[in-house]
Amino acid sequence: MFRKSTTILLALLLVLAGTAAWAKDGIDAKNKIINIAGYDACTGKYGDYGSGDKQGQELAVEEINGMGGIQDGPLKGYKLKLTFFDDRGDPKESANVAKNVSSSDFLVALGPTMSSCALASTPVYFRNGVPNIVTYANANTLTEQGFDNIARLTYTTRSIAYEIAMTVKDKFKQDSVAIISENQDYGQQLLKGFKEKASEIGIKVVNESVITPGQDIDFKSVLMKAKSENPGMLLIFVTYNEGGLLVKQVRQMGWDIPMYGPDGLIEPKFFELAGDVKDVYILLSPTVDVKRPAAKNLVDRWTPKHGGFPPLAAIYGYDAVKVAAKVIEIGGIDRKTFIQNLKKVKVEGVGNPMYQFDATGEGKSPVFVTSPAAEVRDNK
Repeated sequence: MFRKSTTILLALLLVLAGTAAWAKDGIDAKNKIINIAGYDACTGKYGDYGSGDKQGQELAVEEINGMGGIQDGPLKGYKLKLTFFDDRGDPKESANVAKNVSSSDFLVALGPTMSSCALASTPVYFRNGVPNIVTYANANTLTEQGFDNIARLTYTTRSIAYEIAMTVKDKFKQDSVAIISENQDYGQQLLKGFKEKASEIGIKVVNESVITPGQDIDFKSVLMKAKSENPGMLLIFVTYNEGGLLVKQVRQMGWDIPMYGPDGLIEPKFFELAGDVKDVYILLSPTVDVKRPAAKNLVDRWTPKHGGFPPLAAIYGYDAVKVAAKVIEIGGIDRKTFIQNLKKVKVEGVGNPMYQFDATGEGKSPVFVTSPAAEVRDNK
């Protein structure tokens, strides 16, 4: 009986040991699969962002696997398997997703778009030693946390806000503005950064109002207060839903003030809600220059499958997978070595011509441009 029990126990230990060899930190050696996790708001008020992020990641995985998988290194020939989680744009749910990903068999987490969700999930990934490539969240505080497991693909709220301030002064020749911002990290950090630069270069903020995304839909009283101060320009530090409603209601009240906002407005829903976008301007990076091979490749794959032009969330989702694949190729074969190699990588991208990260995980900001919203709409 003892001998039989010992034999069974040894057999069980061998099975467990074999299983550990086959699947560790997302690496399934038996089936030559690398499990990666994506997460973003696929439903809820920010669902357009998450859907684009997911589709971009899926397209990159499909492309890499179609070319034979990982191209170099110890895991050459391994295919990627993406599992995507919906955090609904809710910070609490994003933290729950991070706990789930951390305790499950995934090598790396890719996402999200919303800064509030990123700020909720990144501490969880850090505590559990999970690398996180942040796709499209701008909050400058993300990389100020001192976490060694993070790399951010996009630029910061501070860099956006500073650029908007300089453009208001130098291009639009305005010295007074009214600002409407959302009460989440994205809007409040844009507001803070703009006011820092505005005080330095002599722009007066004559009126400030804060709105709550997903709750406030009638902005008449907010807009009347702003109009009463007679600003030279109205800045809208919000995302696409509230941005579209604000533009529409400004024009409905007969106020012909020029309006200016960040790249968080660049979703089809913004243009659908806004209607007339005359004298509305958007700050963006020239992310898709189709003369560059990386950008042309994405557009050629995206358009037949999804139609139109890839949104920014999709661009950064696509690039996140490409960056992850390169980290794997240079030695990121488990969570620990992935983190060690994350800041060493150098990858041509679409959202940024070349991704390289400093010690904090911050990438270099691209050159920004300000475009009339009508041109952005017509080029999408």
